[in-house]
Amino acid sequence: MVARLGRAFFDRGTLRVARELLGARLIVREGQVERSARIVETEAYVRGDPASHAFRGPTRRNRSMFGPPGTLYVFRIHQVVCANLVTRSAEAVLLRAGAVEGREPAYASGPGRLCRALGLTIRDDGDDAARGGRVRVEARDRRPIRIVTGPRVGLRRAAERPLRFYVAGEPAVSRPRRLSVSASPSRSRGAAR
Repeated sequence: MVARLGRAFFDRGTLRVARELLGARLIVREGQVERSARIVETEAYVRGDPASHAFRGPTRRNRSMFGPPGTLYVFRIHQVVCANLVTRSAEAVLLRAGAVEGREPAYASGPGRLCRALGLTIRDDGDDAARGGRVRVEARDRRPIRIVTGPRVGLRRAAERPLRFYVAGEPAVSRPRRLSVSASPSRSRGAAR
């Protein structure tokens, strides 16, 4: 049985959570149907980060960013829905890409495609992925993965910061892939806590 990632997993440093979410499975339930993707790319948004939606404090749009660890912060940009998992207050991890079994790599490559593939919508904003019923995250298996770190994608501010993480060699990772600044194996000691 695979362990669900609970509140304690998300209530840690955002960079650590962003790395340890790689390989975890994001599952969305719609009635009796479950859709899932293995998370292969993330981006961290930390306190004091000018690229973060929480940078200027709470608003009606970003209030979920200030929720408990494991809260979904879902927002719309250019008619595309993107999803984040809150770590600590005003910090979150953007879910950039996933690999869906039996689908071509591009199917969930990019934050909008990932949400569309799993059926995540703006109505999921504020849901509790740590304890709720519709969305959950399950720990990855213990096989080591090589994690690449690089600059974030598609930002105007603080894009150069090495806060993007992805699984090396994974075809579902979104573009650009060649901008990585370092690579290291994962050192996760069991993601479920």
